[in-house]
Amino acid sequence: MIDIAIGFFIHPLSYITPLTEQLNDWVYLILFIWIFLETAFIVFSFLPGQSVLFLTGTIAASTNSRLNIFLLLITFIFAATSGAMVKYWYGRNLDQKNRLARKINDSEKMNQTQELFDDNTRKSLIFSRFIPFIGLFVPIIAGTTQMDWRRFNKLNFMGVLLWVGLCCFSGYFFGQTTFVRQYFTLIFLMLIIVPLIFETFWRKIKKHTEKI
Repeated sequence: MIDIAIGFFIHPLSYITPLTEQLNDWVYLILFIWIFLETAFIVFSFLPGQSVLFLTGTIAASTNSRLNIFLLLITFIFAATSGAMVKYWYGRNLDQKNRLARKINDSEKMNQTQELFDDNTRKSLIFSRFIPFIGLFVPIIAGTTQMDWRRFNKLNFMGVLLWVGLCCFSGYFFGQTTFVRQYFTLIFLMLIIVPLIFETFWRKIKKHTEKI
């Protein structure tokens, strides 16, 4: 059992790729639900998003994989777009008397996202998914500010295309290299940890500049 756990940690693709084969086409439904939950509900924000896009793109690059990169793109684009729509309507119909709503509104991340959204609405909707935690609240703020539904959908779709396309194709093209396959676990962890470190440093720098 320990040997399997160590083997999975060192060479996860050797275990995950056969699993996707066993699931057949059901894997697309599972991935849709995964990304939809991660993008639609704050309570599921702990689920890794872009690292999963990179992972599945890497698996699709394998010669013995049945995963199709274009079907993955369609699945993820539909899931992320619809997930953001759910958050938008949640923000638009947000009841300020609701305990959860007050907790979200009073959070530091929400305030930071509000500042970013106010400074540049277009860029925040397109690029916020690449910023840890900040991207979670942008659709909600778009709803609370009564942003035009058509404009939100347009910018949201552009952001989803960029996010899904960049992450999936990065995994697909770089996943074919020996380096990525050899150090996949390290790269996968870096995709999760590095954005968190960057966000922490950015927050400290911002606080320092505010004191000056």
